[in-house]
Amino acid sequence: MSAATSLTEQNRAIVEGMFAAANRGDVEGVFSFLSEDVAVIEPVFLPFGKAYHGKDEFLGLAQVLPNYIEVSSITVYYTIADGDRVAACVGIKDVTTGELTHFIEQFTIKDGKIVENRVFYHNVGSMLDKPRVV
Repeated sequence: MSAATSLTEQNRAIVEGMFAAANRGDVEGVFSFLSEDVAVIEPVFLPFGKAYHGKDEFLGLAQVLPNYIEVSSITVYYTIADGDRVAACVGIKDVTTGELTHFIEQFTIKDGKIVENRVFYHNVGSMLDKPRVV
């Protein structure tokens, strides 16, 4: 196995570990995979859409998301990894309809920590029907 493949697989394991912690409701576990200055970029068309910076803002987002999606129902269909980038194809239940919301999360990893998470939605379910919170 080459060094690049090794780094790729390590980074894939970081993302998969973060999702596993999220499904368990283990906030400290999720935080253990994030850099102190992590950036999470949610599309601005969503009620909670904006760029979140740092673990405190990430926690604020994590407290808002259960109003829209069942964060403990994360299904990771597959991941694609290449060096410091990992993409995950994900489904999460919409809290209003119970239907799956599908999206891709693109992660950038540096020094073993997630430094950026950019989210690309395929369908947003009932989220657009709810008032903005940011």
